[in-house]
Amino acid sequence: MKRLPGIYARGMAMGAADVVPGVSGGTLALITGIYEELIESLGGLHIGLLMVWRHQGFRAFWHTGNFSFLLSLFGGIFTSIILFARLITWLMVSYPVPLWAFFCGLIVASVWVILRPVQRFTVALWVSFIVGATAAWWVGSLPGLQNEVGRGALAFFLSGGVAICAMILPGISGSFILVLLGMYEPVLMAVKQGQWPLLFAFVFGCAAGLLAFVHLLKWLLHRFHDPVMGLLAGFMLGSLNKLWPWHVKTAGAAQDNVLPAVYQQITGLPAMVPAAVAAMFVGALVVSVMIILDMRQQKNKSV
Repeated sequence: MKRLPGIYARGMAMGAADVVPGVSGGTLALITGIYEELIESLGGLHIGLLMVWRHQGFRAFWHTGNFSFLLSLFGGIFTSIILFARLITWLMVSYPVPLWAFFCGLIVASVWVILRPVQRFTVALWVSFIVGATAAWWVGSLPGLQNEVGRGALAFFLSGGVAICAMILPGISGSFILVLLGMYEPVLMAVKQGQWPLLFAFVFGCAAGLLAFVHLLKWLLHRFHDPVMGLLAGFMLGSLNKLWPWHVKTAGAAQDNVLPAVYQQITGLPAMVPAAVAAMFVGALVVSVMIILDMRQQKNKSV
């Protein structure tokens, strides 16, 4: 019970990240050290839990499903989306350069966090790392599909199923996938206007996609742990293509990354280089503090 407030806070961080196209909640789960527990817990949700409830009681059912962890985490995610969606959106409009720079610092420092527990840096791990980085870099370079899908309940269901898979993969943003599908603004509008049938279709799509995909991911982590972690680290590194602070929009949802001087010349906005460097440093510092705290906690456990 003592760790639940911390889990809730991690959920709030994930929720804030999921609002931003280009940032993945899965990234924050990896950075904060709960990614594997999240995948294990979600992968453990199956019909057999009802048999545990029937034969061993509700307490055993609740403990086996790790529901305290899941409810605390998802409670934090939904609270963050409700409370901070407007703030994150405002920062994206008013101070985009420092915001993206902060996430860049977060990502760069976090790649080492993921690879730190790896015992042997094999060829398979490095190949997976390169494949992940290349894939995330390519996804970040895609133009938007915009009007390639409709706007009905089926489109909301299918887009939810696809986006949720990206949301739990570090480096690939579910929000950005919605942008590529042309569904980001429709989903936000459905939230603002309270279009509940469409929102329920989206949530059911998320649930279906999550339960289907997480079992595959859980199996891969059990069988090929180190290469999978290398792949996830690559995803994170490749996401820097989408998070580069100085970028200008091109056709659809694509962007061109430019130097600060070029950015200022094209957009007429200040490049804010000192603020960006400071924000990047703060992002890296946040991860460094997390690493130190985690190392101290593990040291205390071993004593």
